[in-house]
Amino acid sequence: MKKFCVLLLACLVIISCVIPAFARVINQNGYYIVDDAEGYAPVRNGQKKAARDEALRMAYRDALEKAIGACVTGITEMENFAVTQDKVFSKTRGLVKDFKVLSEKVDQDGVLNIIGSCRVEEKALDGVLGPEVIAMIGHPRIMILIDETIEGAAPFISTTESELLRIFERAGYLIVDPDQARTLLHLNPSQAFDDPLKLSEAAKTLRADIIVVGRAAAGAFASQKIHGIRLYGVSGTVQLKAVLTQTAYQVSSKTVSASTGKKPAQTVEGGAERCFKQAASIAAEQIVYKIAYNMASAGSSLGGITVNIKIADASFKDVENIEEKLRELAGKSGEVFERSYNDNLLEIDLVSQNTARKTASFLSDIGVEIESLTQQTINGRVKKSLELPGSAKPEPEVGEKFITIEIIDVPSFSDAAKIEDSLRDLGEIETGYKSKVLTMTLKIQGKSTTAREIAGRLSEINIEIEGLSTDSIQGRLNQ
Repeated sequence: MKKFCVLLLACLVIISCVIPAFARVINQNGYYIVDDAEGYAPVRNGQKKAARDEALRMAYRDALEKAIGACVTGITEMENFAVTQDKVFSKTRGLVKDFKVLSEKVDQDGVLNIIGSCRVEEKALDGVLGPEVIAMIGHPRIMILIDETIEGAAPFISTTESELLRIFERAGYLIVDPDQARTLLHLNPSQAFDDPLKLSEAAKTLRADIIVVGRAAAGAFASQKIHGIRLYGVSGTVQLKAVLTQTAYQVSSKTVSASTGKKPAQTVEGGAERCFKQAASIAAEQIVYKIAYNMASAGSSLGGITVNIKIADASFKDVENIEEKLRELAGKSGEVFERSYNDNLLEIDLVSQNTARKTASFLSDIGVEIESLTQQTINGRVKKSLELPGSAKPEPEVGEKFITIEIIDVPSFSDAAKIEDSLRDLGEIETGYKSKVLTMTLKIQGKSTTAREIAGRLSEINIEIEGLSTDSIQGRLNQ
């Protein structure tokens, strides 16, 4: 029995040396340490080297996936993350460092399996993943308010605020004008810093998705005359806090200090400017993508893409019609914000699940000529013959009525056909299907069938109803 126990213990020791530790990713000294990256490939026609190269490529990809998962927990559940991953992986050659093979073997089915450990650089991963995430969540609107003070000097232009605006705008955020925020809200950044709820309410007023508020303070800690010129040693500190508008939840914070060091300044103000710029740059670079990751992660996402739309040559009646139709496009979970209407130029923000390209296609269908398009902006003008869907319905005959139905997220034409077939017994149907959007105009004989009854029938085939009136229905197909 004793001999058996010794043998068993020896076997366990050998096995523990061969099998890697339980999957884990830790953050250490600016790297994600992945100790169970796995790849495999079939050995075809005895070509083991080719199989090994393919398995190693898969192991590198696995390491990146696990590092991304550790970096942004929850984001992998987002609808478009698979596409974003592919874009990231196309840019991440060289991010995997010091790959060490821990186990390599060919199983009985002729498949080569490799398990290894490696490091993935955190900063470099942020550099490629961050912009893709910001684009994926629709270039969120951010409001930045900084209370900046310099000892012995009157405040003029906030260096900290200017540097933050530059970095966040470069990263892809839409910026709310800080001067407009102060003027409209009479908001004191210093007082608001300790009141997340007040920050959240202020941000909602200006339709910002997130607000970054901070304190920046600087002063001289030393001075001396050299060749008749007085020089100052100055130190400064920047403290930032980012708050999600919808929930008043603090998603990130950072405090950074800087000083003039071995290069003193000729004025306290000049030294403070250098300190603020350096500290703000460091702080912003460390939170600019963390904010986006928090917004994209489960439980704290924006719930929509923000697209800024400008339409010229729009009459007041055009404005009413366009906004009404965009609200139908946005559905129950989206919103339409009119920013301004001057000299027949309409500017609005559409927050919905629709990309700018899909929204532009919709506007084109209703008579808006699209002149330019980016991932977060649309510019166009109203054609002379603007005819909006639903604005010119055919005159119903006696006993007839028309109900318009729009269903988004319909993945294929066959799915659209199934939905149409489920309503065919109710009357004649005119349909259109484009960009996963199914539109139907249902002509019903008699008045016994209501839009509510049709909505109930659609709910039974897994369609979530997001908008309902007496003659229109909006919804989305749940997968």
